[in-house]
Amino acid sequence: MINYAAMERQLNAAHEPVAHVAHGPGTDTAHEPGSNAAHEPGSNAAHEPDSRAAHASGAATGHAPCFRAEPFPHHVWDEILPAEALRAAARAFPDTSVMTAKPGIPRWHSQDRGLAGPALRELCTALLGDDLAAFLSKVTGVHGLRTEPDGDWGSYRLAGRGAVHHAHVGSNRHPETGRLRRYSLFTYLSEGWRPEDGGWLELGEPVHGRSPVRILPAFNRSVLIETTARSLHGVSAVHAPAHVLRKTVTVHFWTDPAKDGPA
Repeated sequence: MINYAAMERQLNAAHEPVAHVAHGPGTDTAHEPGSNAAHEPGSNAAHEPDSRAAHASGAATGHAPCFRAEPFPHHVWDEILPAEALRAAARAFPDTSVMTAKPGIPRWHSQDRGLAGPALRELCTALLGDDLAAFLSKVTGVHGLRTEPDGDWGSYRLAGRGAVHHAHVGSNRHPETGRLRRYSLFTYLSEGWRPEDGGWLELGEPVHGRSPVRILPAFNRSVLIETTARSLHGVSAVHAPAHVLRKTVTVHFWTDPAKDGPA
């Protein structure tokens, strides 16, 4: 299901020239869903220090790198999964009544893949596969990445209008196995998600109330973030129409601390 060739191409694009289009003073990097460029118009994140650029989806002028080291290592891939399979998975989320709710906030999650429809279970199985873990070990240089399909594998999540997830650093040591959670992969399933719908993935310590990196949860976008003590991340408020939900599948990647050392 996973298009590793597309992942490789987007990784290689990090080493290609990036075309820049100048904007007026006070504007920052603008990115269109569907390209490797993944940050919000007006964010402080840019491909080069203090640069201001616009990148259109499919533009022949260059590619934005899918890897960035700041504020902590993260990768952004687009369209690495079959669109129809992702649409089917989005339709296969269970009703919120059987998911775990966040009190007072329209957010729901579940680790129980048995509640999900077949298409969502198939997607989770693909993302939990050994092939992806091995590929990401190669990409990140972290030896021995693995998932825990029968343990703390991750979750599938829904968020509605008004939901927010404030910046936080998750625990990266498993309380039972002692394994270290080194990376988390977020895959977004809400087709037609717009910048004005909010729900941006925010990375790093906010400066003047704004995170240095903001990533739009565009349909068929997958974001891999390092999960160490410095990996502050959150989700901005969702402003989508009431009938539209932000849909995400999160998968965690672990290492054995005896082999890999502390994160």
